[in-house]
Amino acid sequence: MEQLDTDLRPRVVDSIRTLLPRVLRKEMPEPTEQSRLMEDLGMSSSSTLELMLELEEDLALQIDVEDIDRDDFATVGTLADFVVRHLIPEE
Repeated sequence: MEQLDTDLRPRVVDSIRTLLPRVLRKEMPEPTEQSRLMEDLGMSSSSTLELMLELEEDLALQIDVEDIDRDDFATVGTLADFVVRHLIPEE
């Protein structure tokens, strides 16, 4: 069973919080882990793709998005969990 990297997850959450206003091109209060990406923040399918690309660049990591599901984008917290669980190991 995969174990979440406890050091990486806070970095992922911070990165998501930092990137959301830029990706959504609007000012907003800092989202919490419970903030719903689509319903509360207004993300679309194109902005979710942009956010994933920005996360990879910001964190200097590769994320395997092959198994991504809409539920993984439910909240900031669920997205952070997905990212940590689906990192592509460095060779």
